[in-house]
Amino acid sequence: MRRQLTPLIFFVVISLGSLIVTLAVGNKPQYGLDLQGGISVVLRPTTDVPNDVLDRAVAIIRQRVDSLGVAEPEIGRQGSNVLVQLPGVEDQQRALDLIGTTAELRFRPVLREQIPADDATLESMGITTTTTVPGATTTIAGATTTAGASTTLAPTTTAADGSTTTVSGATTTGPTTTLTPDEEREQLEEALGLNIKTTTREENTADATVVLPEIDSKTKKQTQRFELGPAALKGDGIEDARALVQALSADSTGGWYVSLALKGGDNGIDALNVIAASCFSRAPDCPTGKLGIELDGRVVFAGVVQSASFERDQISLSGNYSKKEASDIAIALRYGALPITLELQTTQTVSATLGSDALHAGVAAGLIGVFLVSILMILYYRWFGVLAVVALLLSTALLWSVVAYLGETQGLALTLAGVTGLVVSIGVQLDSSIMYFEHMKEQVWNGRTPRSAVDRAFKGAWATIKKADFAALLGAVILYYLAVGAVKGFALFLALATVIDLVATYLFVAPAARVIARITSLNEHPQRFGLPAPISEDH
Repeated sequence: MRRQLTPLIFFVVISLGSLIVTLAVGNKPQYGLDLQGGISVVLRPTTDVPNDVLDRAVAIIRQRVDSLGVAEPEIGRQGSNVLVQLPGVEDQQRALDLIGTTAELRFRPVLREQIPADDATLESMGITTTTTVPGATTTIAGATTTAGASTTLAPTTTAADGSTTTVSGATTTGPTTTLTPDEEREQLEEALGLNIKTTTREENTADATVVLPEIDSKTKKQTQRFELGPAALKGDGIEDARALVQALSADSTGGWYVSLALKGGDNGIDALNVIAASCFSRAPDCPTGKLGIELDGRVVFAGVVQSASFERDQISLSGNYSKKEASDIAIALRYGALPITLELQTTQTVSATLGSDALHAGVAAGLIGVFLVSILMILYYRWFGVLAVVALLLSTALLWSVVAYLGETQGLALTLAGVTGLVVSIGVQLDSSIMYFEHMKEQVWNGRTPRSAVDRAFKGAWATIKKADFAALLGAVILYYLAVGAVKGFALFLALATVIDLVATYLFVAPAARVIARITSLNEHPQRFGLPAPISEDH
């Protein structure tokens, strides 16, 4: 008896204990895109590219997405397209910006800081226009503005200083006609010496002088434009980039910055130091003393160079950044640009409400399935049916604990397809009990007593159960490695349920059936356990 009770009690303790611990610590599954909402994006290369180049692009996108902390994203290829599914993403535009950045990363000297062609922004910088009656002059008034905090490229031990940008005033005599706002703005830009034409993607080459915008990460609007010289260093020279926070000190007010490390040699720190020396001395090829970093036709950083040379792993990009801004810059620098240009083909947004409805429908389907099969098992197998239902509930408790643990620690996401796999596993787990009970019936029909049939039946049933579950497990494993998207979730959860079924059958169902056979009147009333009466010698 003790030999039968030991595995039985062990399985009960493990199943119930794991469920209690799971509930106590608050572990719960991470939900996939279809259960919690999110975005699904299909990206398509603008030109035909080799498979290895596309695979590299997928790897870079996966690294960028992992840096966002998205639980169980789906990133892979669909033929020549790239499929990106991001469940539970709150800032969807930020995610799209990070995964869709395709141009080459370049370090360029800032030749001239440009003022955007936007009246509201011009006024906010203290530059105003006044149009008088016909025959009078049009005056462009200059002003001095101070940025909230300077943006710098400095050794990590150097604090950032404040900076002041002065726009000199100019006066022009206009025609004796009233100027429209557009004409007024054009005269303003001309008087300030602005190149109003932003460089197009086709014109933006590494050796060209370009005019590129700076985009505010919050408003997504252009805040400033820069004229930049030929690229001095490319993104492949970067070794690492991290968003860090400065400690408060006499020389620092704290705040987030980007710690940058470059590779050694001519394609890394040596190339940076050449342009850094020019910017530090404000040489003709870097008259502003600033170095800009361009990515995808935008300036993601433009700061004053505060040293003529740098150690390759002692470089900081500071600019009074928020945590999010510093993190976005670090991600873009660390993982570089995609080796190909991808265009957005389709975007599908799944609302959290729709995902919640799908989750509730899946849970309802599972509960209804458990209820119906439990009634059927009890009606057909009586007390042995109750045993099968108890085994199913314990297995479910253990399976749920495993799924919740993997969700919290490994980012495993439960999708609607995974819920389907769990519902299907109800039948898989009950199949093993049914197979065992049917072998018992066969033993009784062959002249065995019900009590002896319990022991004899398991040997034959166990061999069949192992083969059936192994076939199901093999199919799930093959499906997981060959399939893409939601089908992988179905295969994974079906495989987990199959393994737990083997454990539950061996450690609980068989020992429990043997205990029942010894402590009950199984031989006298086999019908109470779903077994036929023994065939008497008279028959």
